[in-house]
Amino acid sequence: MTATKEEESALLSGFGTRPWLVQALTRGGDQLTFVDPSDGSSHRVSVPEMQGKTCLGCIHGGDWLLMLDESTAECFLLRLTSGSSGERSIIIFHKTIPLPPLREPLENIVTYASLGPSPAHPDFAVVVAISRESEEDGSLDRWLLHCRPGDPEWSDLASQSPMPSLTSRLISYGGQVYWFGDSNTLAVIGPDDEVLRARLIHTVVPRGKRKHDMPTGYCLVESCGDLFVVPIEQFRMFENDGTPSAIAVFRLDLESREWSSVDSIGDDRAFLVSGRHGFSVPVAQAGGSFVQQGNCVYFVASSCDCERLYKFCLDDMTVSFQKILPEPTEPWSRVFWAVPPALQEVCESSFQSVEDEEQAAATSGTPPWEDLPIELLELVVSKLSLVDRIRFPAVCKTWSMVSSPFEEAKVWPWLMHCSGRAFFPILEKWLGGSVDRCQHLVDFVFINPFTREMVEAPIFERKYHYKGLWWSNADPTSPDCVFFGINSNHDGNRVGVYTWQDSEDEWTEKHALEYQEPLFPVAFNNPVLFHDKFYCLGRATWGHLTQLTMHGRSWRSQNHEGREFCYLVELGGKLVSVFVRNANEPPRVFKLDEAMMVWIEMHEIGGAALFLDYMASYSVASPEGGHGNRIYFPRYSEDGKQAAFYDMETKLYYPSFYGLKQPLQCVWVVPHLRI
Repeated sequence: MTATKEEESALLSGFGTRPWLVQALTRGGDQLTFVDPSDGSSHRVSVPEMQGKTCLGCIHGGDWLLMLDESTAECFLLRLTSGSSGERSIIIFHKTIPLPPLREPLENIVTYASLGPSPAHPDFAVVVAISRESEEDGSLDRWLLHCRPGDPEWSDLASQSPMPSLTSRLISYGGQVYWFGDSNTLAVIGPDDEVLRARLIHTVVPRGKRKHDMPTGYCLVESCGDLFVVPIEQFRMFENDGTPSAIAVFRLDLESREWSSVDSIGDDRAFLVSGRHGFSVPVAQAGGSFVQQGNCVYFVASSCDCERLYKFCLDDMTVSFQKILPEPTEPWSRVFWAVPPALQEVCESSFQSVEDEEQAAATSGTPPWEDLPIELLELVVSKLSLVDRIRFPAVCKTWSMVSSPFEEAKVWPWLMHCSGRAFFPILEKWLGGSVDRCQHLVDFVFINPFTREMVEAPIFERKYHYKGLWWSNADPTSPDCVFFGINSNHDGNRVGVYTWQDSEDEWTEKHALEYQEPLFPVAFNNPVLFHDKFYCLGRATWGHLTQLTMHGRSWRSQNHEGREFCYLVELGGKLVSVFVRNANEPPRVFKLDEAMMVWIEMHEIGGAALFLDYMASYSVASPEGGHGNRIYFPRYSEDGKQAAFYDMETKLYYPSFYGLKQPLQCVWVVPHLRI
């Protein structure tokens, strides 16, 4: 359908009353796709004003679009609003608001924001951040441009010092524009003697509190009069796409300039994030809105199979996802939120910081825990972690009367969830974790959570991005145990391989490889030790198998058809790889022919069960109770009663592929409990 500047066109019941997702379909095209997250429906709209233009995204709270004609540099604002015609809800495309020509290549435009209450206000301004590679030394030059409607041209924004790197989107807050930069720097844009200026605020992370473990993107969100930053970690599949794997929320105290961690943004609020731009909206229990659960962050991201809407629940630190578009989007056509201004009203702040909760717990009285009813204790036990279940009966005599949850347990992999800092592989009962990360340094510690044994490794000085870690012995405390680490850049033309033993003072670089063609971008899963060789997979639309001898220096790569989500696991004396793409395609399973170094596809796994995860994967050769020929994933149903798996006999995902919950920072572990 087509809408002119003054026409009203019937469309989109509910648009303008609740959050929607919007995408420009083609670069220079005239169509927008509107996605209603409440039911997943999508609607295409033809907008003549967009013909030949590129939609940079939303501005001024999501009800205006910033448009650019790359050929003529024409720049303008286009508003999306809603009205009604009889019983039909409609969308209205209002008259555009022209801006000065913006003569910057699209790839140099990093982010943008508006300043002021509305485009009709005399103080309204548009700010655009530019980043351009220097022709002299290849470094990045950064600066800000601004204009007001009616200005003849864009003007450079005055600044006290050079602009920091832009790690977040610009956001309007308290009559000023903010963005989060490197080195904890917060840049602020606001009027100074009737002139817009930018200044820098150096914020502080309190001692003992880390902002994040492996940041890949920040989002600033204004909520209830407070300013928050949301760092989101991703397993990168490509340069701009990935799978979200960790999240945190921090609130800024502008007086002390300190960020403090919060574990709740309020049961009546939710954050909506797209790219590095975010909104805070109230929870709506009725009216068809999809935002029906508070204390959650909804995040849009491109995956290898489709465009996904992730929901991070801060109450239980789980993540789930739904498909919102059938294909992943391109960097110039990302999906963005359109949020009605009425939903962004100021509300009473209801967040509680981690520090506040700790202080409240310390000052509260001790409840009579030993007097709790057995029925209630059994309910509590059902919610506990594996280790806490084991220790529960030892607390007091009353608690020892609770029936053991392991009396009839089988030795199956358990899904362990840790709420602390990032951790990586599990080998039987051992857990490898990252104590700290800074620039190109990683400090590792290896812990047995059941015996509390610990091995501390030297600082891992990485040249590229850390990808994975494994070790050669079931007992990492053994002096013969060899630890193997690998890293690479995103393009896959540089790979570093390192080893370490307990008797050594530092990691030894075994290989520093440079690839031309074919490239070897290391996949985001841990290597596997198989027949005295370490193996790892590459990512991208093809796959590689690479092996490194444990005590030698040989390195060998093998091409292999693959998908973006890939896993390695040993099964019955064979090395098996599994590739997963989407709900419409079954997982593909291959075994390695070591003699010929070729992959052979498998259509059944001999009654075994596989437990897959990026961190570590396991196999159970002959599970009982009809659980064979299944591939399990670290997800489960919303009620937590049904594990997620693919049945290789029925060729179906159970209970589904989308909409399942997965704990953040989780791995499979085989506890080998003695009951």
